[in-house]
Amino acid sequence: MKRYIFIVLFLLSLSGCDITHTGTRPGYIYAYVYFDVPDSKVIYDSETFTIRLYRKKSLIGTYTDGQDYAFGKSPRKDRYYELCNKFGDINSDGYPCSSRDVILTPEASFEIVRHVSIVSDNDWNANLMAGTPLDEIFTIRYFSYFPYISNRYTGAPLTSFTKTLSDLKDDEMKLILCNIELNCNSMPTDSHHHTLTISFDLDTDRTVTYHIELDFSEADTL
Repeated sequence: MKRYIFIVLFLLSLSGCDITHTGTRPGYIYAYVYFDVPDSKVIYDSETFTIRLYRKKSLIGTYTDGQDYAFGKSPRKDRYYELCNKFGDINSDGYPCSSRDVILTPEASFEIVRHVSIVSDNDWNANLMAGTPLDEIFTIRYFSYFPYISNRYTGAPLTSFTKTLSDLKDDEMKLILCNIELNCNSMPTDSHHHTLTISFDLDTDRTVTYHIELDFSEADTL
C-alpha cells in the first residue's frame, strides 16, 4: 500500500513541475529586430567627438521569440525562417534552445543598411557648407554577425567594422547590432551649434532619420 502511495505522490509531484523543454532553431540569430536607434550620446574632447547611437531593449519590435519558434508553435515562425534564408542563417543541426534558459540570444537587424548620410544645418567650415554631405570627415563603427554566419559559423560571432562613410559600400551593413558609433576629428570652425541629420536608408525602402544636437562650447571647456 505504501508503495502505491509513493507512486501517486511521485506522479503528482511531476505534474506540478515546470519541465524545461528543449528544441532546435535553424540558425544562430535568436531574434530579428527592426533597425531602430532611439537614444544617443555625444562625447567631446579637445579635437574630436563621438556620437553613440544605441537602442533600448524595451523599444525593439521582434519577429520571433526563442520559446515559440524553437517548438514550431509561433505564428511568426515562417517569417523567422524566411529571414534566416535571407542571410543564409541555416544550420542542418540547428542550435540548442531551452524554454527556460536560453544562453545564446544574439539579436540583429533584419534590415540591411544601404546608405548612411550626415548633413549639418550650419556651415562646418569654408569648404563644407550647410547641407553638404559630411561623408569624408565621419567614420562609422558597427558590429555584424554576417561574417560569422557566411563563414559557416566559424571565427568570432561578432565582427567590428570601422570605415569612413564615403568608403561604405551599399548593402554592406548586414546583420548588424543597432549600436553604432560615429566619429569625427574635424571640428567645425564656423559655429558652436549644429544640428546633424543622420539618415540610414534600408533595403525595405524605409529611411530611419535622427537629429543630433551638437554644442561645441562644451568641447571648449575640456
